[in-house]
Amino acid sequence: MDIFSIIDTLTLYGVDIASISVLTCVIVQVLKRTVLKNCQKKVLTFLPFVLGTLFYAVFAAATNLSLSYLVSELPQVCERGFTIGSLSTVIYVWYEQFIRADETTSATEGVIATLIEGYVPTDAVEETAKSIAEAIQRDVTGDGAKRTAEILSASISEGVTEKDVTLLAKLIIETLAHLNSQTAQ
Repeated sequence: MDIFSIIDTLTLYGVDIASISVLTCVIVQVLKRTVLKNCQKKVLTFLPFVLGTLFYAVFAAATNLSLSYLVSELPQVCERGFTIGSLSTVIYVWYEQFIRADETTSATEGVIATLIEGYVPTDAVEETAKSIAEAIQRDVTGDGAKRTAEILSASISEGVTEKDVTLLAKLIIETLAHLNSQTAQ
């Protein structure tokens, strides 16, 4: 992306929309890591759009010095709010792909993270996957499933039973064993 692309984007959306989108993106990420860390991903998907619409409504009311503007221009306010939510989501994806991609995660950690998603709070998935991968790599006893279950139990979401943890730990070990055997061939 060069400077002309950035200027085109700002011209298309406007500096106000771009600024509110960045603010929305930052606030959504802060909320996901603090207040809403145990919230389902399906709900979090809509958060940028809801907050974007709310922030634009506040911005529009403040710049027009009237709450009646919100009522008379409700479709435009909703459209701009949706645009802010969309741009905020794109900004987050750019961040994930280009900035955060520098943090190296192994293939093993990626597989483990995929398997434990939904069982572990969103903000703890990467850290838990890394801990499990390290424990499995250091395991010399051959009982990696037991150590995996211990790590999972320490960071599991509410409503997940011990039986689920045990089965998930075994699934992780079996999946990694299968991947390793496929790689060796």
